Amino acid sequence: MRNAYGNVFAQTELPANVVRNADRLWNGQVNNWLSVGANLRGRYEYVDEAGDNSAFDITRGTVYVEASLYEGRALLYVDQQIAPSSSINREAYVKLRGKRFHVTAGQFYLPYGLRLQDDTAFVRRATGINFTNPDRGVQLGYESGRWSNALSLTNGSGGGSEIDDGKQLSAVTSYATPRWRIGASINHNNADGGDRSMANLFGGLKTGNAVWLFEIDVIRDEVTGAADLDGIAGIAEVNWRLRRGHNLKLSYEYLDPDTDTSEDHQIRWSLLYELTPYPYVQARFGVRANDGPPETNGANRETGFVELHAFF
Repeated sequence: MRNAYGNVFAQTELPANVVRNADRLWNGQVNNWLSVGANLRGRYEYVDEAGDNSAFDITRGTVYVEASLYEGRALLYVDQQIAPSSSINREAYVKLRGKRFHVTAGQFYLPYGLRLQDDTAFVRRATGINFTNPDRGVQLGYESGRWSNALSLTNGSGGGSEIDDGKQLSAVTSYATPRWRIGASINHNNADGGDRSMANLFGGLKTGNAVWLFEIDVIRDEVTGAADLDGIAGIAEVNWRLRRGHNLKLSYEYLDPDTDTSEDHQIRWSLLYELTPYPYVQARFGVRANDGPPETNGANRETGFVELHAFF
């Protein structure tokens, strides 16, 4: 759910037609202790891969509720997906906040890397840390000036029932200024079937009307009874604000699932145009080209899509 700054940004900076009267701004609050929000994304997508295919779909519908308890020192938060399938709980936790520290317990997204909206991005798909894969446990956070840090200990079962006594450790640290940011993450999941260890470096840079983002991940899977598997995933992206309400996005992605195997890497190029005519409404037009091994499903395809996103 968007905080107060996110809501104000969505009304006064992001759209082509902004809200100029401060009294008409929506801040997400129903009253002093209850806040709500929602997202709905509908899409038409065309896929060219061994024959054409196209479909209309609702790709994501979510609602958010946050209760602020005892002067904001305690928060109760729920993130529930209501579409396209049956209702799925994504996050449900209690957070205790101090001046700089916070403690969270429940089900939440893991502190790791950039929080990209696109779960199909290689860095989100290969690592398995995305919006479809929260986990249950506890998290400690620390905010101080330009530093932001978080450390979590979770089951490592992707929000499902615990199946062994192993646990997952995740940590992220980042330093941000008005023009750039840099950060790093680590993750280790101890499981009976084999451990997984990951680390990444990510950052961003603002140059004029363009914002650059990057992330690179190294992944090691230690499968019981088999050789270790080392992989690399990365993304480089630029967002160019043509003018208020108009954004052009170009991204390059790389995935090598096994660095010991030659010619198994994949590349994906994406070009998107995002139009935000009014507050809380955005249209996206995009094309993507995938290039990879011919024997890998989905590694060689061209797609085009139109998406309408409404949110508050």
